[in-house]
Amino acid sequence: MPVLSTNQREQVCKSCPIFKPTDQTCNSKLWINPNTDEVSVTAKAGFIRGCGCKMPFKWRNLSSHCVAGKF
Repeated sequence: MPVLSTNQREQVCKSCPIFKPTDQTCNSKLWINPNTDEVSVTAKAGFIRGCGCKMPFKWRNLSSHCVAGKF
């Protein structure tokens, strides 16, 4: 996977269905299927729980990664 710029990472997050724009976090109360972007409120096989991170820090730290494999 190519390294994305800070702006590209921000756009990826903002288009993700588990991104919480109110506090700019990855919603740790939701699970996402990284292949289909389907969202669940309960754990399911093949789904990954949102990390809960404040995303602006991950956008700027190019060595960090998305738990769902988006960057």
